[in-house]
Amino acid sequence: MPQYFRKLEEKNLSAEVVQMKWSPKMDLVALANIQGEVVLHRLQWQRVWSLPVPAEDTSKRVTALAWRPDGKVLAVSYSSGKVLLCDVENAAILHKMELGVAVDCMEWINTDEKTSTKDDSCQDTSQKDIFQDNSYTYLPKLAPLPKSYTTTSRGTANDVHDIKRLQGQERLNVLVIGMQGGRVQLYAFGIAPVGQLDMKDWDNTQIPKVMKSVMLSSDLHTLWMLMEQESDDDTACNGVLISCNSTLLSSRRTEIAQLSARYGKISSLMEYLNQTVKSMSEAWEDILLEMESKLNKYAETKPTPGTVCDDFLQLLMWGKSCQELQAFLLHELTEKGLKKLGHSVENSYCNIQKLILKHLQR
Repeated sequence: MPQYFRKLEEKNLSAEVVQMKWSPKMDLVALANIQGEVVLHRLQWQRVWSLPVPAEDTSKRVTALAWRPDGKVLAVSYSSGKVLLCDVENAAILHKMELGVAVDCMEWINTDEKTSTKDDSCQDTSQKDIFQDNSYTYLPKLAPLPKSYTTTSRGTANDVHDIKRLQGQERLNVLVIGMQGGRVQLYAFGIAPVGQLDMKDWDNTQIPKVMKSVMLSSDLHTLWMLMEQESDDDTACNGVLISCNSTLLSSRRTEIAQLSARYGKISSLMEYLNQTVKSMSEAWEDILLEMESKLNKYAETKPTPGTVCDDFLQLLMWGKSCQELQAFLLHELTEKGLKKLGHSVENSYCNIQKLILKHLQR
């Protein structure tokens, strides 16, 4: 008896879909529309989250989507050459890459063997454990970032020890990115650059080509590139399949995994420091805004000529203030208002002090 495909459900969307990718582990599908927005849906079309086009990005076209093999991270590329790694839980931007060239395609592959954190081929015990991660033994645990600031608004406040979401990966995985002009770049765990290839070094025809698909074998032995060669003849076959020997990656798989893990650790710590400094800047801005709002209110009601600085300078030098400043201090600001302002300033300074002592010094 013949078997047929049966339609389960039909859904109308608000914008044309240009990219679609199913999650390899969960009932999730990532959709990119023509407006540059990326939306994550469940199988029953329940929206999980949406990712708007980056504000600083002038291009709104999503060129490719790729899931990390464990389904926890989604890679999104734009025609401007920007690549974002997003947390599947809350769409938090875990990592950003600026490639400078438009991305044509992406694939995220998993290796076929588990990657050990140690090099078992080494006979010397001292060399065997050289790349083992002992940072949790010798370094203090990172303090959670304050939740009151915008730098940690998407769920990174408590999980600071794994900002890049790299823990728990037993196998080496590689993000393969194909770009315009025949360029290919490889990123271990999606963040550590481990290889690149430029077809211009091999191809002397100078005929423009568009990268249609890239793939790396699970044993890391072969890299395939499917390219379309531009031609005026519509009847001609313009597809070009190129196969490259990449056994060097396979022979150094353990070293690549260990080095990439250290790269990810350092990158996570740098991101942690960056968020800490941003939080300190916001705490200082809170102080300035609090003072500015009070003084602006006084400046708007000040009838006499001169600046607010002149009035306070007169009070500082001669011990006397003009009537307007005296009325503002006694009736508008009041003792209660001064205590409230002082309390706000003190809290902001305490936040800065905690960020320095608990975050930067560690």
